[in-house]
Amino acid sequence: MIGGGNSAVEESLFLARFASRVTIVSRGALSASRTALAKLAEQTSIDVLPNTVPVAFAGQHGHLETVVLRDETSGQQREIHPGGVFVFVGVTANTELVKGFVDLDEHGAIQTDPTLQSSVPGIFAAGDARTGSTKQAASAAGEGAAVALSIRRYVTPLASGIPGEPCIPGQSV
Repeated sequence: MIGGGNSAVEESLFLARFASRVTIVSRGALSASRTALAKLAEQTSIDVLPNTVPVAFAGQHGHLETVVLRDETSGQQREIHPGGVFVFVGVTANTELVKGFVDLDEHGAIQTDPTLQSSVPGIFAAGDARTGSTKQAASAAGEGAAVALSIRRYVTPLASGIPGEPCIPGQSV
């Protein structure tokens, strides 16, 4: 596992149920929540390599065989031979466009209500840009569909001029 935040730690805990060994490679100290770190401390099958970065991936015929890691403190490199690599880094919401306009959480994600509407009426959010997202493509697609329905419910009364009345085809909104 490459990463040191909540997603990396939580996914490592999940993988530990299936793998005999899980290694977390983090460029610094782990930055996961206290709860996630407490659960991690209970695991004996998960190793943590802080201050370590991957520098090379190698293999043949489309199969990963080797990952070269560098300890950023000592500069020493070593090879590991994992069955797979999962990358959970850089999960920062790309919300610069709406910064200062809608309410964002401490991580820069858009805060939404249950209809996925932001703090500004008529602005909706779905997927990774939204507080509480699962960072999963399938969930983001489902949220996108839900937002489309919420937008329709929001726009329909505006277009007709009568709350709850359908928009007249061809009428501009």
